[in-house]
Amino acid sequence: MHFLFGLIIPLFSYILQTYPRLFNRYFGVDVWTRMIEADYFRKNHHKVPTKRISGGFILDGYLDYPPALPWLLSFIPRKELLKIQGFIAPLFDIIQNCLVFLITLQLTNSIWAAILSQIIYATIPLTVLENSYLTPRSLGYLIFTLAFYPILLYSLVPKPQYLIFGFFFLLILFFTHKFAVQSFLFISIFLSVINLNPFYISIFFIGMITATLISKGYYLRILHGHIANILFWIKNYKYRFSHQVRGLSPPKRKDLVGKIYSTMTTFPPLTLIGTNLWIIIPLFLFVIIRFSFPIQIPDTPYSLTDPLMLMVYIWIFFFYIFSIAVLSIKQLTPIGEGQRYMEMSLAPIAIISAVAFFVFINSPYKNAVIFLYIAILITNLSLIIFLQIKGIIEDKNRSMTKDMEEVFRFINKLKPVPRILCIPHQITTMFIYNTHAKVLVEIQAGDLKRVDDVFPVIRKPINKIARKYNLNILVLKKDYAKASELKLKLKRKNLILETETTQVFKI
Repeated sequence: MHFLFGLIIPLFSYILQTYPRLFNRYFGVDVWTRMIEADYFRKNHHKVPTKRISGGFILDGYLDYPPALPWLLSFIPRKELLKIQGFIAPLFDIIQNCLVFLITLQLTNSIWAAILSQIIYATIPLTVLENSYLTPRSLGYLIFTLAFYPILLYSLVPKPQYLIFGFFFLLILFFTHKFAVQSFLFISIFLSVINLNPFYISIFFIGMITATLISKGYYLRILHGHIANILFWIKNYKYRFSHQVRGLSPPKRKDLVGKIYSTMTTFPPLTLIGTNLWIIIPLFLFVIIRFSFPIQIPDTPYSLTDPLMLMVYIWIFFFYIFSIAVLSIKQLTPIGEGQRYMEMSLAPIAIISAVAFFVFINSPYKNAVIFLYIAILITNLSLIIFLQIKGIIEDKNRSMTKDMEEVFRFINKLKPVPRILCIPHQITTMFIYNTHAKVLVEIQAGDLKRVDDVFPVIRKPINKIARKYNLNILVLKKDYAKASELKLKLKRKNLILETETTQVFKI
């Protein structure tokens, strides 16, 4: 019966995460890529498309994206998927929230500690914002936890069922989310080194070999795309967050997402804490336990120092330090955005923070602990609401607005089929999904080098790019750049449509 209590907080969490979609239904730039992939799976009878794909992509190729999410989405009819796409990612997150409940219950045998861990997890700003659009991240993070925690448990309590369970989800992880796989690799290397035990890294590579065998080699295509993507950003790491038109010049105006990325790199140890105040609790505990600070930890049924808890601390501490390194060292940018690594430890942060509350609630620090937890809870909720309003509900740059729908209708009337250059590059797949046009973008992430004339920065004159790819239409978001900045000789007659936010030129 008490397991039913574990469904209450996830329900409220789902409402908190999805209500912005009632005001802005089509938010997010990656949404359209996921929708296109689902289309290809649907047309291929829910199987991985293995033939060369073109469609609206001027630069065609083979699909190299992990198939788990597109495969699941392909079972939802196209029109229905468009209607509900903003409500899908939070579903995986509330399953993760239930998993946090179960793990905490296993560790403490306390229903109240388990519920508090859910509340803490639900009020982490990173959790809410990552699920604000159709993305594989929440599914990837869920599968990561389902794989990593049992393997961690097996390393301390060698019951075969833990290893079988963890290894099963590790195999699924290889087909779910490349970043989560990469994170699993890094922490496996770290644990193998500090424990002088090759167990963790061996499990990872056995899993990779098994994934390759059971997929009849398809995983190698995913791996090739993953490595090629990293190599592309090794070459272009300086431009990872640059402006497509202005390059490394300071942008005249940053949107909210741009401001967040800029802030994150100022002083990562502090700014990372700002994105998730709950991390203060496990970091504080790790320090006082590791360095034997003279702070008494009360005797309770819940242990903060048993071997499994210590491994959970390491799980958190590793990703915190690794996030700092990636944010601080620009040369590490190719392996991902630094704060994303912190997201791999949100579940254990919630678990440790909840256990710590019930440990210290019976100590002389009771009042301070209650005040701290309430303060963090209110601060996080306030930050979540603010970011949802400013970053999602009021967003214009990453959403399909009525203004953009007007542009789509116009494009769909053009004959012959237009060949389009989009500025910024992030709206390319939105045009592929919503128009019949051909758009200058690549089908596979591993082939970014084929589009380096225009991404991450425009390297050649627009007229030369237009001739090279036989382009005849330029779509420009006015808030992103001015036509005059493109150094393209455009006359008034070249402007064939202008809306509130967008200009369409014939080139």
